[in-house]
Amino acid sequence: MSKNKKQPAPAPERAETEPTIAAGGGSAWPFVLLGVILFGCFLHVENTGGAFRADVYQAGMKTPPPQADEPPEVKAFKRGAQLYAAGCAGCHQATGLGSAPLNFPPLAGSEWVLREKPDRLVRIILNAIEGPITVKQVAYDNNAMLQFKDIYSDEDIAAIATFVRGNAEWGNSFGFVTPQQVKVIRDASASMGSQKWRAETLAPIP
Repeated sequence: MSKNKKQPAPAPERAETEPTIAAGGGSAWPFVLLGVILFGCFLHVENTGGAFRADVYQAGMKTPPPQADEPPEVKAFKRGAQLYAAGCAGCHQATGLGSAPLNFPPLAGSEWVLREKPDRLVRIILNAIEGPITVKQVAYDNNAMLQFKDIYSDEDIAAIATFVRGNAEWGNSFGFVTPQQVKVIRDASASMGSQKWRAETLAPIP
């Protein structure tokens, strides 16, 4: 017999394959549960999140927005607070005290504001005022005030005047200004165009 026995051929190596998940081996319930949780979170935010609801005001807003069932003077005061914060507080300050170093007169306790009629204040808001003016025995001279006649409606200007005249925190305690009062003054001063008031021309107005 031959000593060189034929060795058996080695078995072929098995090709490596990517692992697969057998059909039907997975479960969809975690995805369903996740969808339910996300939907629940959305509903919670929708119902309680102030950023998505008109009746919930931002945390930093001191005066809440007007509500439909409030008296007109209350709604006007709240609307005026928002407009004042946006367009007036940068100069006259949130406190209404103005800034003597920057030549911005105060509105709190101002003799130009606290009058029986709102006529002077409404005129100032509509056409602005320039040149020297004395408020609470302090002289100011600043021409930077904007005219709001082409920016705000009669309702908005009445709201600002209501807020300024009736702000008890400033020590002001005068009453509600109506859009009708603003319209009368707007029509009467329409011929001024872009001209601003001066203290000496505004002083004769009660």
